[in-house]
Amino acid sequence: MDMKKRFILALFVCVLLCGCTPVQEMSIQEVIDNGTSRTVSVYNKYRKGYKYNLPKGLDVVHYIDYNETVESKDYTYYLYVDCVSYFNKVIEKYEVSEKAYVSMPISYEDKYGYLEINKLNNGKYFIELMYNYAKIEVIVNKNDINVTLANGMSILTSVDFDDNVLSTILDEEVSRFGESDFNIFETTSTSNSQYMEAIDADVYNNDNDDDNIHDSDLIN
Repeated sequence: MDMKKRFILALFVCVLLCGCTPVQEMSIQEVIDNGTSRTVSVYNKYRKGYKYNLPKGLDVVHYIDYNETVESKDYTYYLYVDCVSYFNKVIEKYEVSEKAYVSMPISYEDKYGYLEINKLNNGKYFIELMYNYAKIEVIVNKNDINVTLANGMSILTSVDFDDNVLSTILDEEVSRFGESDFNIFETTSTSNSQYMEAIDADVYNNDNDDDNIHDSDLIN
């Protein structure tokens, strides 16, 4: 067998073994499509009225009601699960923003959401990822957008609601839920972000932007 045929055979075997393109080399659309088509059967986080799977390399560092702070090696994710909107089957149309770095609706079968990414003054990127009645907000370096989106979609896609439990919970806590000002259907272009307000200004107003730091906590 000549060298060219050996190379082609080796490449073919590599594709079969690897099975997919590295997430860093995908387009943002491909990362989203890959996330929405994922089937989840394993869960490791159980909450009141829902459960989800947290990818390897991520840890919950704070949790209260339906708000969670999740950390990877380099980044902090703010997660909010909107059980009220899910239970009431609220649907709001996402308006694409021409000013955003990335702005796109997301839909797959009976689930929907959006992705909006805006560049901050320090060169970092603020990601708002909403899908399946849950939302993630996180600030990252440009080179880590794809991996962060893959992690985010892994979490949001896996959220599985328990209608029976939610029915009981919402009946008991409807007044408290009604006081919430957080709307997962709104972005920073239409409202203030609780995540941005909670983060110390030095996190995203620092001129030192190290694009060489990468989050290697890729989903399985």
